[in-house]
Amino acid sequence: MSALTFLNPAYLGALALVSIPILIHLIRKRRVRIIRWAAWEFLLESTRRNRRRLQIEQLILLLIRVAIIALAVLAFARPLFRSLGLPIAASDSRVHAIIVLDNSFSMGFTRNNVSDFERARRVADDLISRVLREGDSVSLVLLSSKPEAVFKEPTFDLGRARERIRSARLSDRDTDYGAGAALCAALLRDVRTPTKEVYWITDSQKSGFPEAGQEKARAAWKELAGLARIIWINVASADRENLAVERPIFSRELVTPQAPVRIEAVVRNHSPQERRDLLVNLNVDGRAAGAARINVPANGAAKASFVYLFEKAGPHTGTIQIALPDNLPRDNIAYFAARVRDRLKTLVLNPRPDRDPTRDESFYLVTALAPAGASQGVRAAIQPTLRQGGRLEGINLRDYDAVIVTGMADFTASERAALQEFVRNGGGLLLFPGASTDPARINAALGTGERFLPARLGAPRTLTEEDALTFNPASISHPALNAFRDTEEVNLGSARFTRVFDLTTAAEDESVRVLIRFSDGKPALVERAFGQGKIVLAACSSGISGSNLPYKPAYVPLVHQLVAYLAAGPTAQRNLSIGELISTRFDVKEANRPVRLTDPSGQTSLQKTTLGAEGVVFSYAGTERAGLYRVGLAENAFADAFAINLPAGESDLASAEDRQIRAAVGEVPVQFARASDDLATVASRSRRGTEIWRTLIYAAIGLLFLEALLAQRFGRRG
Repeated sequence: MSALTFLNPAYLGALALVSIPILIHLIRKRRVRIIRWAAWEFLLESTRRNRRRLQIEQLILLLIRVAIIALAVLAFARPLFRSLGLPIAASDSRVHAIIVLDNSFSMGFTRNNVSDFERARRVADDLISRVLREGDSVSLVLLSSKPEAVFKEPTFDLGRARERIRSARLSDRDTDYGAGAALCAALLRDVRTPTKEVYWITDSQKSGFPEAGQEKARAAWKELAGLARIIWINVASADRENLAVERPIFSRELVTPQAPVRIEAVVRNHSPQERRDLLVNLNVDGRAAGAARINVPANGAAKASFVYLFEKAGPHTGTIQIALPDNLPRDNIAYFAARVRDRLKTLVLNPRPDRDPTRDESFYLVTALAPAGASQGVRAAIQPTLRQGGRLEGINLRDYDAVIVTGMADFTASERAALQEFVRNGGGLLLFPGASTDPARINAALGTGERFLPARLGAPRTLTEEDALTFNPASISHPALNAFRDTEEVNLGSARFTRVFDLTTAAEDESVRVLIRFSDGKPALVERAFGQGKIVLAACSSGISGSNLPYKPAYVPLVHQLVAYLAAGPTAQRNLSIGELISTRFDVKEANRPVRLTDPSGQTSLQKTTLGAEGVVFSYAGTERAGLYRVGLAENAFADAFAINLPAGESDLASAEDRQIRAAVGEVPVQFARASDDLATVASRSRRGTEIWRTLIYAAIGLLFLEALLAQRFGRRG
């Protein structure tokens, strides 16, 4: 909203001069006495016809003359429009300016060999050199989803501020205008300078106004508008089309040298034109490993898919990259890291074995884990060890990556303690109920004291074949089963269940997640994080008591995926996003030894580890650049690797219009400008408002010419 005010209001008294042409108009009206004369009767009719026209012409001239005087007087009074909320700044008042420089990676978009970020730096430099004066102070904020104040305190050294602007660099983060507004408001709370301004120099990206946290962001904008004037300067190039590669995913959790794995990445086309025959390259461990050509629809996406066989166990890294660069090359490449496992050691506990293998709870499970036979000596990806009877006495659980219990019957206090310690230290536990499972005893054994079960095990439900339940692949949102969302290759929904247990989860427990649900919406697999490890509880058996799942093609990959996910340990997440924590473990013998970290730029630093109950742990939170991070020790320079990828939403370069920005920030006065505008004029308008005296003078001069023209024309006719 705007208000009209005057810099020289004393001149408004001269508006009384508009009475002069009115008085002249009235005086010139002559009073005459009408005398009837027969000869004039012929002219009377003509006079009546012209009188109305003459009155209108005289009224028009009167209004024009009044307007000329009024416009001239108003011009001397110097009217201006200003935004409501903050007073007019005096011409000699000191100014504190916050320059918000958007350094999110979308600002790297380049047009005519100049990036939007370089344009933004030039605008910021121009603001300091032409708008601010000696005695003014300045703060510099680098804007992203993690905004940073370059100066902790306002600086009066404008030259130093210009140097910091010139040395500013792009980040790999996305945009969050609400977070930037909150930081600027916090910086201004203690500033005592009477005139405060915030200059936002940005590409006005739509994705910078996320719906999440919108109310909090609007509150920050409202507070900021009460402290300072807001000037929004858009430096975005026109028609910012872009291609981007998103984080790669693997078709399964367990990657071994024994079988190839599918590696996929989504390629997005943020432009109105289809991209046909686009070449996408796969690179593994620094070598070309494949290529694919895809067609990406306009404003759509397509998958680039590769099948690759890793030659040996250990850490591996790679990239998926678009061969044809565009104007924002930063997001044309995505990174991945994988820890290829030689074998996973899995302990299978069967409390109540059956003499008939086909009715045994563990038979189908062990066969699925090692399809060639668990006792044939064939080197499989998963090495199961079957313990009939289900007791844990004499077993060192530290020798195993995962533990599976089939047909749960009962647990002693010592067994529960052993399983809790195993999971707390990073192990994975998979629990299947069976035909003889007593839910009350299981809940009492594992659910008392420190809560251990992911859900409370309810009574079993027996269904007819007509009412049998199925898995619902559409309910999958957990990363462990993402590969099964696409039912074209492996359809989990083909199995039928006639005996299931109800699983009741605590809504307030954030450590509990549902992996997949049945067709009736109830949980089928539930996970809970416990210490460094994870527990998964199934609502069905691992055998054929109550389902035909072991007979379905999906059974083997499902079991492998679950075991691989659980056995991966606390450092399974090697494919992450900017700012996320990377973590890995070493043997206890490596305690107190420095870890060598190599970042994406190739720089190496020595980091410390911490010693805890789960062993020697290395964690690093400084993942501010996208790329590959390698971790090593003195004798093993490549002990582990992690891939950090860019935030996908930032690749959509669509800019918000001024009205959309106003709607996003709420009822807050914002003055908009472009990089090509005269910034000194923009600043003057922000501080004092928009003066219109020149417009009034030009209008008065125009009316003078119009009055002279009409007076001459009307006079000839009169």
